[in-house]
Amino acid sequence: MPVVTVRASSKQGPAQLDTLVRKVTQKTSGLLEENDRVLVVYSEGRASLYYEGEPRPRTVPRPA
Repeated sequence: MPVVTVRASSKQGPAQLDTLVRKVTQKTSGLLEENDRVLVVYSEGRASLYYEGEPRPRTVPRPA
């Protein structure tokens, strides 16, 4: 099962949690466009998003 890890910013306290939740929401919505289910597991300062399907290839933009 492929996994994507999202990390919070270096901020501390509630600001760190807000940043983490915002990043997870953005990444989850993108994953749900291509997958039926996404499981989010939160831990201190990060979250792991597990999803069904094949991992998307990472493309590196090349200069034209």
